[in-house]
Amino acid sequence: MKRKLLAKGAVWTLVCTSILGSTTLYAKEEVVGNGQITQRTLPERGSSASTIINNRESFKAYKGQGTLYLRLNQVAHAKLYVNGKEVDISKFIDSHSNQTAAIDISDFVQNGDNTLQISEIEPYGATIEVNMAYPTLREGTPESVGVDSKVFEVIDRILEAEIEAGGIPGGQLLVAKDGVIIKNEAYGVIKAYDHNGKVEHSIPVTKDTLYDLASNTKMYATNYAVQKLVSEGKLDIDMKISEVIPGFAQFDEKKEQLTLRHLLTHTAGFIPSPKYSDDSYLHPVEIDGQIVNVLDQNNDGKNDVYTQNPDEILEMIERTPLEYTPGSKNVYSDVDYMLLGLIVEQVSGQKFDVFCQEQIFGPLGLTHTVFNPLQNGFNKDQCAATEIFGNTREGHVNFPNIRTEVVQGEVHDEKAYYSMGGVAGHAGLFSNAGDLAVLMQVMLNGGGYGNVELFDQKTIDTFTAPSKTNDTYGLGWRRQGNGAYAWSFGDQAPDSTIGHTGWTGTATSIDKENDLIIVWLTNTKNTPIADPAKDVNRMEGDAFQFDAAGTLSTLVYEGIIGTSEEALEESLLQMSLDRSSFLKEAVEKDKNCTEADYKATVALADVLVKKAEKEKDNKEVLRRAKLAYEALPDHSLKEALGERLSKLNN
Repeated sequence: MKRKLLAKGAVWTLVCTSILGSTTLYAKEEVVGNGQITQRTLPERGSSASTIINNRESFKAYKGQGTLYLRLNQVAHAKLYVNGKEVDISKFIDSHSNQTAAIDISDFVQNGDNTLQISEIEPYGATIEVNMAYPTLREGTPESVGVDSKVFEVIDRILEAEIEAGGIPGGQLLVAKDGVIIKNEAYGVIKAYDHNGKVEHSIPVTKDTLYDLASNTKMYATNYAVQKLVSEGKLDIDMKISEVIPGFAQFDEKKEQLTLRHLLTHTAGFIPSPKYSDDSYLHPVEIDGQIVNVLDQNNDGKNDVYTQNPDEILEMIERTPLEYTPGSKNVYSDVDYMLLGLIVEQVSGQKFDVFCQEQIFGPLGLTHTVFNPLQNGFNKDQCAATEIFGNTREGHVNFPNIRTEVVQGEVHDEKAYYSMGGVAGHAGLFSNAGDLAVLMQVMLNGGGYGNVELFDQKTIDTFTAPSKTNDTYGLGWRRQGNGAYAWSFGDQAPDSTIGHTGWTGTATSIDKENDLIIVWLTNTKNTPIADPAKDVNRMEGDAFQFDAAGTLSTLVYEGIIGTSEEALEESLLQMSLDRSSFLKEAVEKDKNCTEADYKATVALADVLVKKAEKEKDNKEVLRRAKLAYEALPDHSLKEALGERLSKLNN
């Protein structure tokens, strides 16, 4: 933030305007602008200058960090208070007249909202310009922000067991609370399987390893770009798409009514995934009791909107039919965000990836966030691998130019790779947990990070408000809402929690109420298909507990709320018992159970058995291990676990 405070006797207005990621207070007569600090006019018109102190504002900070930069313009005397405590600035006034003084206020700030007050500015006409950067992340311990580190020990044990069982190749976990990174860990390997099966000597994941973010691209590239353009007044979320893209409704007049809001809320009416790259893909829809292939209007068995040419994709989107009345319901569609990326290009006059780099990633200092990493300075060994046999689903899918080798360093998503050259609004972004945490902190900070401002708090509030048709949708952002997103955010996450997930195995969660960030990046798609006869899109890794982030997030909240080692072990036991019960019931009902489901269930029980092997004399630990074992459904993996337990009994 940046402020200019006038000496007493002047009537002035606090005006917040974005400058280099800060906000500026000017002496003016009108409120014009926005920023981190709430706009106020003090004193109010018609009131006496003595009725209110016109020198007080709020700012966000975290304990242990904070520097004010004061530009003293002819100031001979002034007093400064932070949260009601006086900060002695007399020595700066004496030595920095007409200069900028850096004042450490880290001992005076608190987590969250803080109050800044400057008074008694003398002589009349003198001014003080106040600058303060947005908060930044720093390393620390869980206990430094009141989180029990034992929860991370349990998380690590589960991850180690699931990696050993072959469910999760590897991953990155980052948790930050109150501006402090309290967990930043890399697990496993970048590639678990290739054409020959299990990779014996793969490269370990590091904190620098890039992950294919899949649909998290929608938030941390497209939403940020749109939010920035909206904040700058270059886009309006209620403007028609045809106002930005002339001729957009040329093939379907119903599209004339579509707005950016429809796209952002996934209420535009588009088919979820038209598979533009597949010439034989037909989208069957039941109309008046008959199945109609809406993408084959010519009845020639070919996809009407097929293209593998990025220059043709806009026309194919324009030709893509709507499935339902726009605004009537939320149906998640990649097409919405493909269009938004193209709209950013149209408004900015730049390629989407160039705009994101120059306007978002570059200014924030992000070095591991990029589209098409293999074309931008990275190699395959720096990227986590995804599907083993290209996009073929082990030979069950085929279309022109389909990749057959392990996908690594290239976006997995077919529409992004084949039809949009790897750069798209719905998928294509690669990043690591550290860079993502910076992007996520921007939302907690009110739109900026350090000396960079991307957008304002008003824009954030607009984009994170619940949709009228479904409170788990904001404008792009997925919300906890009524708890329907607990599978990713965790049961204890407040309704206002926002974030997103990605098909490749990525999840992000931003909880403003608890000032909490959770980043979980995996590549569970780099595992074999669990059962091709049942579902060619379900890989073995999808069966494991930490494929989704809900359990992991729940454990993090346990550490915040308060727990004990005994309670955590009981939670782990209950998790194992529930998983076994769920699998037994599914087997009895002949549901879609695979070998991977058994592996995942035994892996949870194994966490308890491993602890019993380490603490051989602890009867309570052994009791829990036995209970977990006994609850398992019959399987050869259970027998192996039983043999290990029998050794402990002896």
